[in-house]
Amino acid sequence: MKLNRGSKQNHNMKEKILLTSIDLMTKNGINNTSLADISREVNISKGTLYYHYASRDDIIFDIADNHLNVISEALLDCLKEINFQFSTEDFVLVVLKNISNIENTGRIHMYLICEAIMANDALRERIGLKYVEWRTTLENQISQIISDKSHAKGASFLLMSVVDGLVIQALLKGEKVPYEEIAKFLIDYSNKNRTTS
Repeated sequence: MKLNRGSKQNHNMKEKILLTSIDLMTKNGINNTSLADISREVNISKGTLYYHYASRDDIIFDIADNHLNVISEALLDCLKEINFQFSTEDFVLVVLKNISNIENTGRIHMYLICEAIMANDALRERIGLKYVEWRTTLENQISQIISDKSHAKGASFLLMSVVDGLVIQALLKGEKVPYEEIAKFLIDYSNKNRTTS
């Protein structure tokens, strides 16, 4: 369906509002960004802003949806890189590197998570559903490359937790994250436990 000029302009303004909101919320935090800040930065009236977004929550939901789609696409791209010749260690390494290295999204990811946990039940539900989707996708892929399928679910939860932790560490910029060493440890530890059981 081809957009007409008026709806294209409306779409462009909505996108501009959204991108500006992401920039402001990434820089200042969600709670420190008001609708007045957004309208001032976009150089539009509050009325124009309300035409596109009835509330700040509507903007936050759109940001969350867009952000979660970016991460979902990154996960799917990551899984496309993996083939049946990959070792389990290669699989873990690809997942850790690709998911935690999504440029410019770590900070907004943490703000969205904090907002969801602390104050916004609807956002928590949205993000929670997306996490289930990511984890299930990981579980399905893991079950295709490991011999003991019963470990796929646990491994998928572990990888999601590791990725979230690595995002936090990357944001703190304390030291370079050694992805290869983490992948090797996870696999070696898993293999050691399997042979001693």
